[in-house]
Amino acid sequence: MSEKTKIGRRRAANARESSDFYQERRREIFDKAAMVFQEKGFQATTIADIAERLGTDRASLYYYVGSKQELFQQVMREAAQTNIRTIEELVAADLPAQDKLRRAFSGLMESYSSAYPYIHVFLQEKFPSLPGDRGAWAKETRSWSDRYYRAMRAILQQGVDEGEFTLDLPVGVATMAVIGAINWAHRWYRPGGKLPPDQIGEGFADILLKGLVVRKKGRREASRTSP
Repeated sequence: MSEKTKIGRRRAANARESSDFYQERRREIFDKAAMVFQEKGFQATTIADIAERLGTDRASLYYYVGSKQELFQQVMREAAQTNIRTIEELVAADLPAQDKLRRAFSGLMESYSSAYPYIHVFLQEKFPSLPGDRGAWAKETRSWSDRYYRAMRAILQQGVDEGEFTLDLPVGVATMAVIGAINWAHRWYRPGGKLPPDQIGEGFADILLKGLVVRKKGRREASRTSP
C-alpha cells in the first residue's frame, strides 16, 4: 500500500471519529489557509506555504485535508454560507425594505470583520471554478451567487412594490449596483480600523437610500407649493 493511500485512510478514520482535537486542528488549518490564500491568491499558494504558516510539514497537513483545493473550497464555503443566510433571513423578516437594506449592509460589513479573512478570500477569488473540478464545485458556487443575488433583488423589489424606493434603472441592474458597493469592501476593509463595521454598513445604506446631493429645503418646499 502506498504512503499516500495510508494517509488517505488515516484521514478518513480521523474524520469519522471527529474528536474535539481533530475538529479544532482542522479549524486552525482553515484559518491559516485563508490568510495565505488572501495574501498570495489560490494559484500561487502551495500546501508547503500553508504548512509553514502552521509550523508543521506537508505530511502532517495531509492527515487533515486531501489537497489545497479542498482547503480552498472549505474557506470559500464558510464565507458564502454566512452571508447568504444573513440576507435570506432578512428577506423573510416582516420589515420595511429600508430596514432590510440597512440591516443587510450592517450584517455584511460585520461579516467582513467576524469572518476575516474568509470573506476577503471569497470575493477576491471571484467564485473561481478550480482546475480539475468542473462539476459539483462550479455548480455550488453558481448556486451561492444566484441565491445572494435573488435575496438582494427581493429586498429592492419589495421597496419598489411598497412605494419606498424609486428606481431609474431596472431592478436587476440596481441590484448589481447594490451588491457591487458592498462587495468592493474586500479591497480596503481590515478589522480594527477607526470605524466599526456596523457603522460603515449604515453609512453605505445612507448613501444608497438618501443619495449624495444635498436637497435644499427652500427648493423642495417651492416645488410642493407650485401650481
